[in-house]
Amino acid sequence: MHIVSNVSLKKSLSLLARLKWDYLSTLKGRLLVLTLGLSLTLLWGLVFFTTAVQQQKFSEVLFDQQFATARRLAADLDDKLEARISLLTATARGIPDHVAPPIIEAHLAHATALHRILPDGVALIGMDGRVIADYPVVTWPPGRYVGNRDYFKTVVETGQPYISKPRISRILQRPVLVFSVPVLDRAGKIRAVLAGITDLTAPNFLGAYFDKEIESKQQFHIVSPHDNLILAATDSSRIMTPPPAHGVNPLYDRFVDGFKGSGIVKSSSGSMVLSSASYVPRTNWLAIASMPADVAFKPVTIMRHYLIGMAAIMTLAAAWLARWITRRMLVPLNEAGKAMQRMTQGDAPLVPLPVNGKDEVGGIINNFNTLVEDRHRNEAALARSEQRFRALFENAPDAIYVCNRGCFAYANAATLDLFGAHSQDQLLGHPILGRVHPDLHGVAETSLQSVIEAKESVALMEVKLQRMDGSVVYARISAIPFHYENEPAALVFARDITQRIHAEKALRESEERFRRLVALSSEWYWEHDKDLVVTTVAGWKAIKGGKIPEYFIGQNPWEMRRLGSDAASWKKHRTSVEARLPFTDFEYTRQLSDGSIVWYGISGEPMFDEDGTYKGYRGTGKDITERKLAEEALRQSRARIRELAAHQETIKEQERKRIARDLHDELGQTLLAIKLDAATFVERTAVAQPALHSTARLMLNHIDLAMKSVKAVINDLRPFVLDLGLVAAMEWQVNEFQRRSGIECVLDVDDEDVDCQLDEVRSTALFRVLQESLTNIVRHAKASHVHITICAEAGQLVMTIADDGIGIALNQRRKKRTFGLVGIEERIKAIGGTFAVDSAPGKGATLTFAIPLPVSTEEATC
Repeated sequence: MHIVSNVSLKKSLSLLARLKWDYLSTLKGRLLVLTLGLSLTLLWGLVFFTTAVQQQKFSEVLFDQQFATARRLAADLDDKLEARISLLTATARGIPDHVAPPIIEAHLAHATALHRILPDGVALIGMDGRVIADYPVVTWPPGRYVGNRDYFKTVVETGQPYISKPRISRILQRPVLVFSVPVLDRAGKIRAVLAGITDLTAPNFLGAYFDKEIESKQQFHIVSPHDNLILAATDSSRIMTPPPAHGVNPLYDRFVDGFKGSGIVKSSSGSMVLSSASYVPRTNWLAIASMPADVAFKPVTIMRHYLIGMAAIMTLAAAWLARWITRRMLVPLNEAGKAMQRMTQGDAPLVPLPVNGKDEVGGIINNFNTLVEDRHRNEAALARSEQRFRALFENAPDAIYVCNRGCFAYANAATLDLFGAHSQDQLLGHPILGRVHPDLHGVAETSLQSVIEAKESVALMEVKLQRMDGSVVYARISAIPFHYENEPAALVFARDITQRIHAEKALRESEERFRRLVALSSEWYWEHDKDLVVTTVAGWKAIKGGKIPEYFIGQNPWEMRRLGSDAASWKKHRTSVEARLPFTDFEYTRQLSDGSIVWYGISGEPMFDEDGTYKGYRGTGKDITERKLAEEALRQSRARIRELAAHQETIKEQERKRIARDLHDELGQTLLAIKLDAATFVERTAVAQPALHSTARLMLNHIDLAMKSVKAVINDLRPFVLDLGLVAAMEWQVNEFQRRSGIECVLDVDDEDVDCQLDEVRSTALFRVLQESLTNIVRHAKASHVHITICAEAGQLVMTIADDGIGIALNQRRKKRTFGLVGIEERIKAIGGTFAVDSAPGKGATLTFAIPLPVSTEEATC
């Protein structure tokens, strides 16, 4: 069967060798090879897997059986050793004390059971090491000295039974063992040693295990590792020879190290051997059973040959059947392939093929037909796409041109605009370096070589180009490798950035001007981050000798000491910053180390990034100390002027009062006396001198007019009605206003104790304000109604004068020659009051005056 399997395998190999490469390149051939390959791989894999599993399982059974045999051999050998020791011990107990050697020999001769297991001799040895008696007298003649032997010395020293080392008997010329046991007296002391000898190869000992008939099947070895001897073996030539040295037989080394089990090892002859070993408990000998691997696995080998032969036959049958089926099924596919080949070679037009079935071949042909239709559509779409792509290139806003052999090979319309060419003839075929600025010829030439020859792209770079008229144009270009008309070329993209370059230059110049402006400005520029920590302070030239305030950088102004302002201003400023709102003219102070105070004013706006995330604030600041000092000086000057004006008004009022009083007391009395005399003169001339009477009458009228004028002058200087109180004076003034102007005027006084709350100065000032306001209404307001209210609110006396006239425009209030309102405001401020105007054109005007009331009654007039 082995021969048949080899023949089948050779036929299979010759069949595969006859297959041609052109056949394997076809789908039919590949399908056949793939089908056979998968099938044969599974088939042969199953064959080898089955034989491997069989061999493994069979070896496990062999190992178990062989190890059981080795264990049984070791157990039997141990029983035989134990039986000999036990029988010697029993015989030693029966030896009488102090008996002559002939009697002891007779006693030993009658121990028939001992002779059966120790047929080679038994001897009694005295304590002096000499043989007392033996049976039969062969091995140990009486009187022989054996005191130096191990089987005597060991028993005497230990008092225990002993099995000697194996050795070749000089008398028997065979390997023997000596068993020795102590002979004890009644006190338990050793009085002699009883020894017996056994032939290792005797049939009743080890000879039964080493039959020559089983040598070809299985071998046995009894090895004494501590003696390094083979005690017994199926091969008799190895008896009493040393076992393999350490390292020669790894499995034997494992047995010696204490391993009990089975394994496979290569023997000294080179063949594989199955071996199992077990220890003899009494002597620690190794009982080894071995069998050649080819003998052990012969049944498995025969079965493997049968399986391989069957697999070879099935392989041939499968190959023939697969080839026949494949050829039959792929006929439509072959026809379709030939038709496709004719189409691809141009012998036939590209048209759909007829579909003859719904199987996979029909599906392939159907998909081919779909592909043909798609190709027709794609060719049409490609033509349209190429047209759109060409239009895109031609109308692209960036310049696109092709460099081939250092010259222009293609240029779109934007390229013509970039170089100032009127037609493509001015560029195509001309060297590209002619349009590159001479300063960049080397760079341009190197870049083009790297693109065309090294196939490396050129990243975006800015270059200077020359237009057809010689002017310089700046462009940002990039280039990639490109094939143009089957030649290596470079596809270049360029964008005109001339305007951007000029804009950047202008921006840099502007930034430089701004930087110098900031550097020379009396203000400084500052920034702080989102945590309010100052990060930048620059451009401060006018503060303290031009030193930049380094103390700001890296600090939070909110946490800095010596920075001051009123709490309301800081709170308002903090609210604006937290709300991310811009602020202007926030003023604060800083105390210098010398104790002086410096005023600063800053304005700022929040900064945000492109995502709208808050980044901090930036703004400007300036030293406003001089302005603050000037403002303070101005306030003090105005206060002094106001005090002076108030004092001047007081002096005026006093002078008016004095003049009014003088006019009333002197001129008035004189005019009254003159009037009385004139009246008397009129009465006297009425009858006596009628011609003079008319003149006297006229003189009397003139005197009345003079008295009225003097009275009017006195009222203008200081109405005597003021002596009756402010309210009475105002009522009089309102009546006089209505009488003279004809404008309706209403006076409402909510507090009748006003006269008691104001002193003469405030009363006079308020009365004069009322006079001036009514005068302005008559002159400018064109009003028909005036409403005056006086009331006390929150410690102030408030007077409101409202009319329904044309109002006061804002520009009218700011005229330089508008002294009426200015005089009113100054007069009110002189007594510590406030003045406000609420007016709009066509909606009348409302004047509001507020005068603080005195806190003590001493300032009152009543």
